[in-house]
Amino acid sequence: MLALNNIILEDLEDIYRRDINWEKLRNKTVFITGVNGLIASYFVYFLMYLNDEYCYNIKIVGLARNEEKVRKRYGSFLDRKDFKVIYQDVINKIQFEGEVDFIIHAASPTGPKQFMSEPVDTILANAMGANNLLEFAQEKGVEAFLLLSTREIYGSGSKDFVKEEDYGAVNPTLVRSCYPESKRLSETLCAAYRQQYHMNCKVARIDHAYGPGMLLRDGRVVGDFLGNILDNKDIILNSDGSGMLALTYIADVLAGIMMTILNFEGFVYNIANSERTVSVKELAETLIKLFPQKNLQMQFEILEDSAKAGYLGNKLGFLDSEKAVNEGWRPKISLAEGMKRTIQFFESTK
Repeated sequence: MLALNNIILEDLEDIYRRDINWEKLRNKTVFITGVNGLIASYFVYFLMYLNDEYCYNIKIVGLARNEEKVRKRYGSFLDRKDFKVIYQDVINKIQFEGEVDFIIHAASPTGPKQFMSEPVDTILANAMGANNLLEFAQEKGVEAFLLLSTREIYGSGSKDFVKEEDYGAVNPTLVRSCYPESKRLSETLCAAYRQQYHMNCKVARIDHAYGPGMLLRDGRVVGDFLGNILDNKDIILNSDGSGMLALTYIADVLAGIMMTILNFEGFVYNIANSERTVSVKELAETLIKLFPQKNLQMQFEILEDSAKAGYLGNKLGFLDSEKAVNEGWRPKISLAEGMKRTIQFFESTK
């Protein structure tokens, strides 16, 4: 049995029970970037789970910049024969000599504060990083390459829900646009490699993924609110709470991404549980009701515009995931259940 927290193990078992063509991974090498992140770490854990529970004999190669964070997240797993980590930045040529069958490119800056303080680094990490990984994929002759993207590529528009073929406006002269514009270019690079080199590239666009192992207190709503709950502090809203969110639990996200690369035939898929959107205020209320024993309240400390730097000032449509749903993906975890599981994970690992 894989030595992981029970909450994560339950998630891995749930993912495995879904109707996904796991046999495509047997005896293969999977290269995953950004393994310190939430989604990529779940990929690593799941592949280890397939090896330990079902003898899939998968070789897992991770890429990360920060060795200290890797050791903190993976610990004794670094001694496993099926897991190897390479330490380098994706803006440099990828250095790995072995065979590779699948590439999951999950490395990317994701924090609004970083977008504003390091916009050049954000652009280079996304655009140059994607090109370096695609060149690497071409050299290795991989079976499939998957890019994790974002709903921000759709830009602003009039639609409440956006399908894969929709697009909107992004102001290229705003510093905050460093993230969506570079992610757009990453997707265009995937389309170009598909066309010019006939590479099996896939793109999974996701929205707010959350769950065990996510970043807390990172300046984003979900991470900050969960941090408040864990710290037994009142939840502070820096707005009127009317902003809307579509939150998808990590097990559902991973299942959708796995289906995109192993089951689906198309190029781009939205992977988000947008059937039940929630306002920022409703999220705070949900968390407070889930943990009544903490006796927490909701407070408002609305910031001046200058303090909101890094947050989107325009309305984005939510992801319409009908295409993925029609091909077999189903989000299963409710908001209340997912939030409860996430808090239970962090409380059990204090």
